[in-house]
Amino acid sequence: MRKVLVIYKSKTGFTERYAQWIAEDLGVEAMPLNKVSLEILSGYDLLIFGGPLFASRISGLDKLRACMEKLPKKIWVVFATGATPSDKDFVKSIERINFSQSPQKPARFYYFLSGMDFKKMGWFNRTLIRLFARMGQKKVKQESENTLLPPSEFKSFDLSNRVYIEPLLQYVKLKS
Repeated sequence: MRKVLVIYKSKTGFTERYAQWIAEDLGVEAMPLNKVSLEILSGYDLLIFGGPLFASRISGLDKLRACMEKLPKKIWVVFATGATPSDKDFVKSIERINFSQSPQKPARFYYFLSGMDFKKMGWFNRTLIRLFARMGQKKVKQESENTLLPPSEFKSFDLSNRVYIEPLLQYVKLKS
């Protein structure tokens, strides 16, 4: 049986929640990325990493990738969380943006719908989201007469669901 570790980087708690669900269902430990070292990783056979998406990039992935380059025989699986509803094209684009330039690629990649918690976001991230939303609303307003919420009135929301982790769990159980 393979020894499995779940590693995560979380800014507002959604990725951590998914990591904890995965660890619970697999009966393994979950650990934040900032506590992980090469020495710790070397004691595991299969590593599952999760990070939030920000501007199509998976936060924390560079640190894990650097470790995986030093541990090429390890199996690693990556998941990203985000507030954008996904389809196959969206997931493929995230995968291409994050892994196409790297010789070190995960065995599998998954995307889990999560949400936004504006209270836990830093000022800079809230400002960027409002700016992008304002730009998007101008475009939508030109194409439609529907009234949208102004960015200053955005509310936090949670679309995470434990059911989304099933394909990842099935893959890991096959490999264990």
